[in-house]
Amino acid sequence: MIDNRLLARIAELHFIHGASQYKIAEKFNFSKSKVCRIIKEAKDKGVIEFKIKNFDNRKIELEKKIEDRYGLKEAIVYFNSDISKGDEQLVFQKVGNLGAEYIKRILRDNMNIAVTWGKTLYNVIKEIRTVKNYRINVFSTLGGVGLTRAEYQNNNLVKMLSDKIGGYHYQLYLPLILDKSKYKNLLQEENSIMKVLGDITKLDYYITSFGTVSTDSRMYKLGGFDRNFIKALTKKKVIGEIGLNFYDIEGNFISTKVGEKIVNIKIDDIKKIKNKIIIGFGKEKVKALKGLLETKIPDILITDSITIESVLSD
Repeated sequence: MIDNRLLARIAELHFIHGASQYKIAEKFNFSKSKVCRIIKEAKDKGVIEFKIKNFDNRKIELEKKIEDRYGLKEAIVYFNSDISKGDEQLVFQKVGNLGAEYIKRILRDNMNIAVTWGKTLYNVIKEIRTVKNYRINVFSTLGGVGLTRAEYQNNNLVKMLSDKIGGYHYQLYLPLILDKSKYKNLLQEENSIMKVLGDITKLDYYITSFGTVSTDSRMYKLGGFDRNFIKALTKKKVIGEIGLNFYDIEGNFISTKVGEKIVNIKIDDIKKIKNKIIIGFGKEKVKALKGLLETKIPDILITDSITIESVLSD
C-alpha cells in the first residue's frame, strides 16, 4: 500500500509539473503500470481535487526547490513545527519515520545496502516496519568505536537493519582508527563488501548521516579527535564529514593524515555506489549540509524544513 504523502507527491509531479508516468516510474523505482495505479488511487482517495493535498507534514515545495538546485533524485522534507517547542527527540522520530518509509519503498530481494552510524540512522531503522522478509545483504562501513552509545554504533545498526528487513548482515571487526596507516591492508582483508560482492559498484544503496567539524562536533566532544586535530581541519576550512571523509564548504574533499588511518569507505569508492541516501537535520548542521550538497554526493536527501530553509536562504 502506498502512503498518502507519496500519493500527493506523485500526483503533484504528474498534474502540476507535467512529469510523464515514465519519468515518475524512473524517479521512484516503480513500473509504469504501478505509477498508473497510484495516480488512479490518488483520484479515488480524493487526493486530487482543485489542489494537491499535503500529508504527514510534508513540504512539497521545499522538496522540489532543493531537488532542482542540487540535482537530487529525491528530497523528502518533514515540516518542522515542533523543534520550536524544544522537543528535538520528536523531530528525530518524525525524520526517522520518513527515512523508514523511504527504505520500505525501495526494498526488494537481492539488494546490497551499506550503512554508517549515529543517532539519526538509529532512529530511522527503529521506525522500520515490514510484513515481509527480504533476501538482502547489509554491510558495515566503519570500524568499531567506543565513543558513542552502543546502539548507535555501525555494527549494531547493520544487525538491527538486517533483523528488520531480512537477509544477512556483515559486520567489520576492526577499530575505527588504526595506530598506523600501514595496517590499512587489514581493512581489505576484513572488508566483507569486497569479499561478498567483489566490487563496490554492486552496492545499491549507501545510507548515512553527516557530521560537523568543530569543537561542538560529536567526535570532539566524545574524545575521538583532539583539539589540535580539529584546529588543523578548521585551518584547511573543513566544515563537515560523511562516513568520516572530510570536506569544505565548496564541496572539495580534504585529505588528512588521520584520514589514512580511519577504517571506512573512502570517498572515491562512495562515489561509485548507485544511490547515496543522506539523512540529517539541525541548525548546527546547516553549513555541513551546504558543503555536502556541493559535493554532488547525495542522491536522496531526508531532512526537515527548518534545515532546508536555512540551506536555501543564500
